[in-house]
Amino acid sequence: MENKAHISNAIKEFWGSRLGGSGVRSGKTLDGFICIFENIIKNSGLSDVQIHTSKQASQLPGYFRPHKSWDLVAISNGRLIAAIELKSQVGSIGNNFNNRTEEVLGSGVDLHTAIEESAFGLDAEIFTGYLIVLEDSDKTRGPAKISMNYFPVMRGFLADEKIRDSEYLPDESGKYPRVQGLSYVERYDLLCKRLMLKNLYTAAALVLADEGRANEGSYRSCTPQTSIDAFLTKLENHCKLVASYNN
Repeated sequence: MENKAHISNAIKEFWGSRLGGSGVRSGKTLDGFICIFENIIKNSGLSDVQIHTSKQASQLPGYFRPHKSWDLVAISNGRLIAAIELKSQVGSIGNNFNNRTEEVLGSGVDLHTAIEESAFGLDAEIFTGYLIVLEDSDKTRGPAKISMNYFPVMRGFLADEKIRDSEYLPDESGKYPRVQGLSYVERYDLLCKRLMLKNLYTAAALVLADEGRANEGSYRSCTPQTSIDAFLTKLENHCKLVASYNN
């Protein structure tokens, strides 16, 4: 219940920053979530904890690029414990979904490869997290079209996979029909699940927030696997496990 209240407050701050205008420009709309993460990390039993959120201090080495700033970086006894990225999307759903997907994949692959290539030592155990707050609206909940001419979309992206072998077939010219695909809520949910499935992130969460209920701090999850509760549990368990090594 304590986490739920903190999350609700973070959602209120998110909408307050956006509607006030300043938060959108300064990138501070998700600071409420940063505070939640900081509290979990600091109370996990880790020693000599440093948490960095500034652009310069939160830079980490990459494999395909020299470095990247993460939204939160946690260090204990000089070792990297956690790296977390936070994003939000309100409006311009189609283009922004593609942009967000490319961002999270690029960051995930870059850091994951750097870890594999011993950028943080041979025995690094690092929590990598991705959280996105998405507006909960008719536009994000409604089905989106799939339109590709000469190749079928991969499994999981159709609104109804049952039509794949009956209606979703190429015509005489080899072109596939335009069909209903997953909603953007469902696309983000699937994105988060596959980021975890491919081990690009330890935890990936989708938080749905209704602007019409901004004053209430209302939020919901799409599925349990991508809920913020699951994210926080994984973060806490990871930090406590690493802390136990020194006990």
